[in-house]
Amino acid sequence: MKPLHRAEKLRACARIAQEIGVEQLRRVVSSDPAAARKLLKRFPGIGDPGADRILLLARSQASLAPESNALRVLLRLGFGEESKDYARSYRSVIASLAPELPTDFDWMIEAHQLLRRHGQEVCRRSNPRCELCPLTSGCAAYLRWRAKPGRPPPGA
Repeated sequence: MKPLHRAEKLRACARIAQEIGVEQLRRVVSSDPAAARKLLKRFPGIGDPGADRILLLARSQASLAPESNALRVLLRLGFGEESKDYARSYRSVIASLAPELPTDFDWMIEAHQLLRRHGQEVCRRSNPRCELCPLTSGCAAYLRWRAKPGRPPPGA
């Protein structure tokens, strides 16, 4: 857990928040998502997925903002290209999804939460529970697995 490291990250966040100013951050988040994303990424521990999630929940930028569990689900469903580089996989999925998504924030937030939970409980990294999954008919990973009997399920 590294409490001293976490405490220092929190102090760094406070310094950055003071430097930027809460009002400025609020203004940028609501009016310029690209600039807000850049500002948010200055905070320790906030990368593209975190910045995108903050902008989604602030209803500033329409994106599914998939964290690792949701990203795994989307990759297995055939969106984007998986890479050993997490950031590259993330960008690939985001680019692949963009033309397909509505701009309805309520829908996006609900989809974000459902995909996250699905990745945690069903489409797990190891020992996925494909037998419980309602998405197998459109799951590229599951269909590849079914085509080659004797292979372990996706992710096993």
